[in-house]
Amino acid sequence: MLNQGICKILTLVLVIGFFASGCSVLSSRDKQDEKQELPMEEAPGQVIAPDVERRDISVPKIDTENWEIGLYVGVLSVDDFGSRAIYGVRAAYHVSEDFFLEGAYARSTVEDTNFRDIGLPIFPNEEEDLNFYSFSLGYNFLPGEVFVGTKWAMTSSMYFIFGVGNTEFIGEDDLTYSLGFGLRVLPRDYLTLRIEAKDNIFESDLLGTNDYKHNLEFNIGFSVFF
Repeated sequence: MLNQGICKILTLVLVIGFFASGCSVLSSRDKQDEKQELPMEEAPGQVIAPDVERRDISVPKIDTENWEIGLYVGVLSVDDFGSRAIYGVRAAYHVSEDFFLEGAYARSTVEDTNFRDIGLPIFPNEEEDLNFYSFSLGYNFLPGEVFVGTKWAMTSSMYFIFGVGNTEFIGEDDLTYSLGFGLRVLPRDYLTLRIEAKDNIFESDLLGTNDYKHNLEFNIGFSVFF
């Protein structure tokens, strides 16, 4: 009887051990299947390669010319003698994006008709030439764009300009200071439209008293870079 009981107990232990090992194998297989079914991005420790779309970059061609030369026309208001047309030429060297040096030469005519009408002629002739030249320093500020309509934008900047020069008038050479500001617009990268206003100041005793004359000038012109 004792031997039969021991055999039954051993048989029961073997059966339990068999089923336990079978369950552990199934459990390990299930875990392996779960790992295989996980998407790649969720797998622990997986390095994700970035999917970056590369773009073709076009480097813009920017002109490097520093010289500018052009012509202009405008109106010169001569103190005590009214307003007349003025014509000029100017050349500039752009030292940097902010500063430029400029030389200008302009010519106009002045007449003393109003004084002659009251019997007080001032000039040897009713109409006399006025020649003016200057050397100036300019400073660009407020860079931006000017829009024409909705599809055309032009590079622009405002600038201050200060110069020293000479005014030749009725046989006299008068030291002249110029102070003004302007707007520079580039319809093309080589072409410039400039609108400028300035005051040309010099000392004169033409009317009998020695005082400073303010000749206001407004001009517009085109320049090219080279």
